[in-house]
Amino acid sequence: MREKQLNRYVLTDELYTLLKQQIMSHKIPAGDKINIDKLARDLGVSNIPIRESLFRLASEGLVTVVPFKGMFVAEMNLTDINEIFEIRLQLEELSIRKAAPHIPRARLEQILQRLSSVQEEGDGTDGSQVVLEMNRDLHGTILDYAGNENLKQMVTSLIERIHRYLSLVHYQIVLDVEKAEHEQIIRALLADDIEQAVEAMRTHVNNSVQRLRERLK
Repeated sequence: MREKQLNRYVLTDELYTLLKQQIMSHKIPAGDKINIDKLARDLGVSNIPIRESLFRLASEGLVTVVPFKGMFVAEMNLTDINEIFEIRLQLEELSIRKAAPHIPRARLEQILQRLSSVQEEGDGTDGSQVVLEMNRDLHGTILDYAGNENLKQMVTSLIERIHRYLSLVHYQIVLDVEKAEHEQIIRALLADDIEQAVEAMRTHVNNSVQRLRERLK
């Protein structure tokens, strides 16, 4: 029995990863009703692990459960973007206040070094992947040192939902702008100026949502 349960958990994790990738890449488009029976047939599994995977995705805001109607890929619209960034702004400020005293200078200096190579690698490419890597460096580091796993999971989930929009519009970033905003945050942290770091983060998040809104018009 225990082995069967373990196998089911492993299968559910695999299905969760697969379905999440298909939603994030828009292979399953926003608003589509998810046909669980068809998925089960196509993947050669039972309905149970698929349902478990979809409920997990629903907890992350990628799937919507409508009573008596079924499960749908979450819609994408400006209201959703505004709500995501409204929450993210508050959580990013909390994260940076908690993390600032603990991030090693060597790590901050490493992020600055990596930023210096971004332009050559990113020019003319799909900006969503470049943004993803830059965010892993800066925001990921802040979350790692914030010392709050629930906070880390919430912000990470919000950032993933934002990248779903970036990949939809094949977002082309203005590298100099993105780099400058990241650098301002890092330099404030290196100067042990938490208030300036918070202000720089606030500016970066507000600018990010404005750029995305304009791209979606």
